[in-house]
Amino acid sequence: MKGRLAAALAAASLAAGAAAEELIRVQVPGATEPLELRLEDYVAGVVGAEMPASFPPEAQKAQAVAARSYALTRKIEAQAANRSHDIVAGVLAQAFSRDPSPAARAAAAATAGEVLALGMEPVEAYFHASCGGRTEGGLAALGRDLPYLVSVRCGRCDRAPKVRWSLELSARELASAAGLPGAATAARIAARSPTGRAERIEVRAGGKVATVAATDLRQRLGFSRLPSLAFELREQGGAFVLDGRGQGHGAGLCQWGAAGLAREGKTYREILAHYYPGVEIVRMY
Repeated sequence: MKGRLAAALAAASLAAGAAAEELIRVQVPGATEPLELRLEDYVAGVVGAEMPASFPPEAQKAQAVAARSYALTRKIEAQAANRSHDIVAGVLAQAFSRDPSPAARAAAAATAGEVLALGMEPVEAYFHASCGGRTEGGLAALGRDLPYLVSVRCGRCDRAPKVRWSLELSARELASAAGLPGAATAARIAARSPTGRAERIEVRAGGKVATVAATDLRQRLGFSRLPSLAFELREQGGAFVLDGRGQGHGAGLCQWGAAGLAREGKTYREILAHYYPGVEIVRMY
């Protein structure tokens, strides 16, 4: 994989007129065939879907570079696997809008061809809505032990909507999510990541005990319903309440944090260097 990524990046950087020719195949849910788009049009669509148009331009530029970098790694993997599409539009990859705002188009144009790279390899530039104060490492968040996906202090996403949240689960629902019959009688966070996010949840029901990975619990309950794994767990009136902060897996770029840094005068390059330490910005074409 390393050689393929490096070779692809080098080839793309040498391609004459690549800015007009670089394409990506996007599988939109519900469509029978993938859309074939110019990469820059796709990047604008991601920025438009992932960030409010009111965010500062430098934050939107940072998002554009991250989106382009992530898309390139998916495209190279798809070609190696001979898939019919390069990337799927959605929360498990990158959201995409067919009608991005002028601000999103401007961010894509201002950074056209720029990708994050480490050792001449484009990086998996994951991002999320809000970290709640500190980002998560890639291994804990995504199972991706990558040197640039390390936990960093943010502290700029306090203005994010629902940065503090609470979720109440009935005893039966929690037991079901843990794969147990009946109603839960007790539950606790059995293990935490280095940043304090939940890693494993222990649930008791009907004399049985199950330990479930927090990432699995979030998937079973729904990503929008359980916004992040940065939560405390308590029992209340026979139900179980999760009090948490942040939205998303927490690794890489914090979108609301990026907006906060931009309002402080940071450039998109400085924002990217903060959330992806050790990488460089390379112009691919």
